[in-house]
Amino acid sequence: MVIWHNTDDAPRTPSEVFPSDKVVIWIGSYPIELGQEILVELETSGPASENSRLTVHAEWRYNDYGRNNSYWAAIIGPFASGQKVEYRLVGTGPDGGRHMQVDGFTVSDRRKSSRKKS
Repeated sequence: MVIWHNTDDAPRTPSEVFPSDKVVIWIGSYPIELGQEILVELETSGPASENSRLTVHAEWRYNDYGRNNSYWAAIIGPFASGQKVEYRLVGTGPDGGRHMQVDGFTVSDRRKSSRKKS
């Protein structure tokens, strides 16, 4: 089993995260096969909260039979301004083989990002 994320077909939305946003993490997997599982292991840190860890199960959403890919989604958040979020995607195939990918983001302050330059 191979997994991928933060590509055109498996993005993080929104790409820039603001306080109170829910975040959808899309994950692609190859090949299509029964018995797959994808976990999202989150670790958050920052000024607005204590460090925390959480594991979320990604839900299967659909198959692209032409490309032999499955697509999964996990919804995380919301988060506070300044929080750093690192997440590890862990895909496990029916044979027990694992594939991992790490990504992350920092939550932006909406007020700073929306100021107009003069």
